[in-house]
Amino acid sequence: MKKNVFLLFAFLAIVACSDDVDEVTENKPPQADFEIIDGIDEMKFVNTSTDPENDPLIFQWSVESDLVFLSEENLSSSSIFLTDFSLDVEVTLTVRDALLMDSVTKIIILPKLNETRRIGLGAELSGGKSNNVDYDWYFDQGNSGTYSYVNCGPSSVTMAIKWTDESFTGTPEDARSTFRPNGGWWYTDDITAYLNQYNVSNYTILLSDIDVVKEEIDKGNIAILCLDMYYVSPQEKKHWHVDKFYSANTKEWGHFIVVKGYKLVDNKIFYEVYDPYNFDKTYSDGQAKGVDRYYRGHDLNEATNKWWDYAIVVTRAKSNFPKGIDTGKIIHKSGR
Repeated sequence: MKKNVFLLFAFLAIVACSDDVDEVTENKPPQADFEIIDGIDEMKFVNTSTDPENDPLIFQWSVESDLVFLSEENLSSSSIFLTDFSLDVEVTLTVRDALLMDSVTKIIILPKLNETRRIGLGAELSGGKSNNVDYDWYFDQGNSGTYSYVNCGPSSVTMAIKWTDESFTGTPEDARSTFRPNGGWWYTDDITAYLNQYNVSNYTILLSDIDVVKEEIDKGNIAILCLDMYYVSPQEKKHWHVDKFYSANTKEWGHFIVVKGYKLVDNKIFYEVYDPYNFDKTYSDGQAKGVDRYYRGHDLNEATNKWWDYAIVVTRAKSNFPKGIDTGKIIHKSGR
């Protein structure tokens, strides 16, 4: 059975104190429209009158769905938040002019909330691939000891090794004690040296375009990037899984991340990453925000171009994988 939720709010407008108020509103029908903020879980109703300051309009919402949860703490006189729904939602907005006692009604159908909408990627998933494994291999650098604030390199390489071998018991602290034990940023050649120490197959490729990372993922591989996080967009909403969830607002914010998949949504590519710079940040369900984070392809393209335009590819293959470029002939960069 469908549930109906009716909410009535007065739209508070400033009515000018003058003799020509009636003249301003006479014979003018009420105006209103829907502005869909993100197409996912929020709508804003906007007065589109040519004289909004002098329109005493009343808004009434009618929401009809099989399952609707309204977050009252987020409700205001101009917006409504649908925090969860299982089927298409029919929302009716009636705007009534308090002086003319006339009204207009508009109806809009919101699309079904799917997974890509829920996490903030967009409307239509058209493809993708994830090289995740069915055991835990994520490490939060915030829990990595004395040098946690610069342990993105040790954490990322430990994740990569764990991805290739479930039995691996090493930790970011172990990696730190092996290279630069007295602190400091790790460099990209430290990453490859540590992978080689554990006989993990890897090779380095030039990032002529970020799409070459997609090609590696399609082959079943993962990649470690060293990039300037300044160029990665900040998150718009805290409950979304898209964009960076921490402050990196200065240039040359070098950082290591692990890229393990991608999704194609609304003709855009989002890369699925393990970002170690988590420091116990979680979503409402307890999941770490650095787990299965999505960064936009064009952001990663710029962030690597500005910092280190290569990728360290990690593969489970023991033979017949590309040699890659000669890492002894390139400049190496660091990450915090």
